[in-house]
Amino acid sequence: MTSRERIEKAWNFEEPDRVPFELYIMKEAAEDPLCARLNEMIARHADNWSCWGPSWGWFGMDHQEEREVIEEREGEYRRERWTRRTPAGDFVQITYHPASTSDYHYEKHFISTLEDLERLTHAPRRAVAWGGFDRGRHGDRFVTTHVPHPFGELARNADQVAFYTWFVTEPERLHGFFRAYTDHIVKELGRIGGFDAPRYFTQLGLEMAIDPWLSPAMLEAFVAPYDARINRQVHACGGKVRHHCHGRVMNYFETFSRMGLDGTEPCEPPPQADVDLRRAKRLVGDRMLLCGNIPSPQFQTMDPAETRQRVRQAIRDAAPGGGFVLRPTGGDAGTWETRNLPRVVANCEAMIEAALEFGEYPIRA
Repeated sequence: MTSRERIEKAWNFEEPDRVPFELYIMKEAAEDPLCARLNEMIARHADNWSCWGPSWGWFGMDHQEEREVIEEREGEYRRERWTRRTPAGDFVQITYHPASTSDYHYEKHFISTLEDLERLTHAPRRAVAWGGFDRGRHGDRFVTTHVPHPFGELARNADQVAFYTWFVTEPERLHGFFRAYTDHIVKELGRIGGFDAPRYFTQLGLEMAIDPWLSPAMLEAFVAPYDARINRQVHACGGKVRHHCHGRVMNYFETFSRMGLDGTEPCEPPPQADVDLRRAKRLVGDRMLLCGNIPSPQFQTMDPAETRQRVRQAIRDAAPGGGFVLRPTGGDAGTWETRNLPRVVANCEAMIEAALEFGEYPIRA
């Protein structure tokens, strides 16, 4: 069975030949000789998803990005200005980069004022170019494309203090933006029917709409109606959507299902979050593809024997009847930390070996 067939069967809530599993590692780690065997195992066995898709633009607009250093003290820090030039005008972000780390923080976000929000609401958006999909380039891999999430895109580009304050002080302005952007997304999804393009979609953003960011009532009022419209259109064109949502989602699975989500990842267990995979399977396992549950942030310290046991337990809890994809809860499986790379690699290899050993259907783990 090919990876594409295996995932499709699992997502149809049927049992394939074995449990599909995903494992992605950092490019820099993949080039390290320590990862030679791991690279071979991934290439041979992993059911990693292949990404395809035309650009949706920035909030549906074409844009040009300019980036410049506006201040720098060698060995201490630098500050950068990012300018996105769009048909709705320029949007500016400023970031601060300490010399001691590759991380940075925001001094100013692209969307900081109500005037910025109004420009986005009434922005002239362009059509998505759905043509040009070439199945041959993806081989036997499962192919997916991205669909924007109105809440998530705004949350990640806006000043967070201002953004979350607007839910209380400017609810109609927020609804205006969510309506306008959702209208555009639904319209463009409606055009996909005339093209040979993948009907499986990925999305992200809900992790910033759950507790403690928004109350359940606010999610129902500001997010669920617009997500449901998008998901209905995905289903109308014969598609499915999997949403990337970190955090404490155990009490949200039923809500996500009502909103029309067909799958979610990474289903983080305690202490990262709160997902009880066996309970999640009972709640929505016949409606939503559950993906993840192997806590790769702990690959830095965890013994491979524990990883093996966690894989076995996850398969026991969620694999029977299909509807489950095993994967690490961190997209790069912890390989960003090169100081502990040997242990991380050992845990990645243990995960693959256990998936192959215990994941064969019928499940006997």
